[in-house]
Amino acid sequence: MAMISSPHKGGAMRRSIQLATLRFAVAVGEERSLLRASRRLGIHHSALSRRIRDLELALGVILFERHPGGVRATVAGDRFLATIRRILKDLDDALTRVEAAEPGRSGQPPIESDTLLCNCTFLNAVVAFMGAEPDIAAFVAFLRERYPSP
Repeated sequence: MAMISSPHKGGAMRRSIQLATLRFAVAVGEERSLLRASRRLGIHHSALSRRIRDLELALGVILFERHPGGVRATVAGDRFLATIRRILKDLDDALTRVEAAEPGRSGQPPIESDTLLCNCTFLNAVVAFMGAEPDIAAFVAFLRERYPSP
């Protein structure tokens, strides 16, 4: 697995990875081109390239091999993107369910901002773990230990 050094000690950068950056990485992986992904996302290709490079630095892993015809995900990149796609889908599904629910219908109080902060904490933990250990089996075990089923 290709590793790159990160100037951020102690995981400070990992904790600040934005959800949009993860979505950008997925788009780059799907388009296999920074230019096509930037057009799809509606951002300048140099800004997208910087975001992907910053993500790689934060994780300490090269996610994409750059070549004249575009980009190709590395083995670590493929694993990371597959996991992030599942997480983003689960998050989108959860948000859809929350949006569809009527406040107070189930007898529960309306969702407060603490719930959203919890979701961010979960995503940050996922990103941090995947940066340190992109092995899927270990990742699943980590999630089961950290977030047991109710």
